[in-house]
Amino acid sequence: MQLKKKRVLLLHTGGTFGMHVDAGTNQVQPSNAGYLGGLLQKVPELADIANLDLQILCNLDSSDMRAVIWRTLAETIVSRWDSFDGFVVVHGTDTMAYTASALSFFMENVTKPIVLTGSQRPLSVLRSDARANIIDAVELATLGIPEIMICFDSKVHRGTRVTKYSSEHMQAFRGYNAPPLGSFGVHFRVNKRSLRRKAQISTLAKPCLDCRANDNIIAIDCVPGMNLSPTVINAIVSSVRGIVIRGFGSGNLPIESSSWISLCENAFKNKIPVVMATQCSAGMVSLNAYENGRAFVERGVISGNDMSFESLTVKLMVMLGRQISFDTRHEFFAKPLSDECIHQDDDI
Repeated sequence: MQLKKKRVLLLHTGGTFGMHVDAGTNQVQPSNAGYLGGLLQKVPELADIANLDLQILCNLDSSDMRAVIWRTLAETIVSRWDSFDGFVVVHGTDTMAYTASALSFFMENVTKPIVLTGSQRPLSVLRSDARANIIDAVELATLGIPEIMICFDSKVHRGTRVTKYSSEHMQAFRGYNAPPLGSFGVHFRVNKRSLRRKAQISTLAKPCLDCRANDNIIAIDCVPGMNLSPTVINAIVSSVRGIVIRGFGSGNLPIESSSWISLCENAFKNKIPVVMATQCSAGMVSLNAYENGRAFVERGVISGNDMSFESLTVKLMVMLGRQISFDTRHEFFAKPLSDECIHQDDDI
């Protein structure tokens, strides 16, 4: 007996996947004709995998993604929850990991697959990775894994544990302090130890939505010798609601120059949360490890724990949007919302 094919909703938000390369300039441009209407002609295998429905949510370069669009995306998925077995979001690669984190934080009790994918080269050109990525993503959306995931270059990552590391290689994404959830080869291999246990609720039950987020934050990278002037410090503190600093190693900043301490003291005085991230591509923030880190513990700085930069910044937006008390900011960041971090209380 032939099994009934799953229903999958494909949501298009923009990105390289649906673009074309201008023959004259060799630049990637938005496709005038659009790709959704002819997708099944270009990738006929999709019809064998699932019954697809297509919706254009927006057509943006992912650099223009922001909290209001994340909310629209989450609300659209939930509004069509009952009609589909899984969801695929076509998205530009540059901010895909931010969107995956936002959906993970906005949607609680997800019982169906929500898969983000895209490509490094448009579907319309030779040597495109788009074809394999969309086939893998649609198949993944039929497998019933109750996760928000990024599927790219045959690897599957948890939405809150992935970062874009290359603008050149087809393997654009890597897990951050976490192994992949699975991979596609001749067969799909799943890392069962990394998966969440399936929620003991009906897949018909819609996820709980809380899309509150305030994206009025700033992220600052420290470099050796960098000194913030009082004018810069005042401008930052007077114009944003949250601050992320990417320090060295386990979260260290210069202390011989007092400008970084001054920034954190001014932020504390104005109840503006400051989160310390690391510039390293793996490992965790441990502010108590060195004197230069402990100086910022004393100024109320929050540890970014072992979170990716993408999930850390979105979590700060969520904290601000939900109006979490300034006095409980450490506890909020230390507690995982969607497996984005481990429990770690050393820096509180």
